Amino acid sequence: MAKEDNMILYRIEDNVGIITLNRPDKLNAISWELAEELSQLLLSLRFDDSVRTILIHGAGRGFCAGGDVDFISGEGDRPMPGTSDPSRPIPRSQRKSPGGPFFEVVRQLMQVDKPVIAAIHGPAVGAGLAYSLACDRRFGDTTTKMAAIFTKIGVAPDCGMSYFLPKIVGLPTALMMVETAQMFKAEQCREMGLLDVLVEEGKAYEEALAYAKTLAERASVAVDMARRLMHMSAQGATLEEILDYEGIAGVVVASTNDAREGTMAFVEKRQPEYKGN
Repeated sequence: MAKEDNMILYRIEDNVGIITLNRPDKLNAISWELAEELSQLLLSLRFDDSVRTILIHGAGRGFCAGGDVDFISGEGDRPMPGTSDPSRPIPRSQRKSPGGPFFEVVRQLMQVDKPVIAAIHGPAVGAGLAYSLACDRRFGDTTTKMAAIFTKIGVAPDCGMSYFLPKIVGLPTALMMVETAQMFKAEQCREMGLLDVLVEEGKAYEEALAYAKTLAERASVAVDMARRLMHMSAQGATLEEILDYEGIAGVVVASTNDAREGTMAFVEKRQPEYKGN
């Protein structure tokens, strides 16, 4: 099968890197090739100083319908360990890490070292839900539907679902979601904490972009280091480890031009003008 073109669209607006999942005919289901492209883009954005915040959304009728079923079923061009015909050759690297770039997207969402905002409409299920949970904040509209759909199609949770979901909704609710694969409507998602902000239909992208631009106007080194500290704490760092790292981070941030601008603006009772360095 020929490689699809334009599976991901990307542009920069006011220091916000805007990523559009672009397989609308498949509800932006994640193929192996799309996952490779997305993970590589996120890796490059970590080192792109023109981008201070990242926004992810989906083209067409939804955010993301999860992993591409052709791949998961083992019927696609690339074999899937476990579901493909055992006689089909599987690359050595894929045998060691069957999730391949699907999992790498999650790593890069965490390691990109910049705020990542999700704008969600329509379905966000399976891997699509997992990717949204790895983002810093989720904006949804009234068409949003979310489900940890894995067991409904006979597979186990992946793409970091087992890590993020209990932290966001609590263990009992996470167990219910993965065991039943139930679909939840927008208001339920907001009540459960799957969505941080719920807006009217068609407004999720607009509201998420406005928020992303607000973050992009701030002292970005300070914002990025603060994000890193929060993730360290969530991942189980001890108080002593956090205190040590806060001390190191404080010195790093204090050496930036933005730190001087911020403190001088406070003394002079004016709005700071941050440059991101």
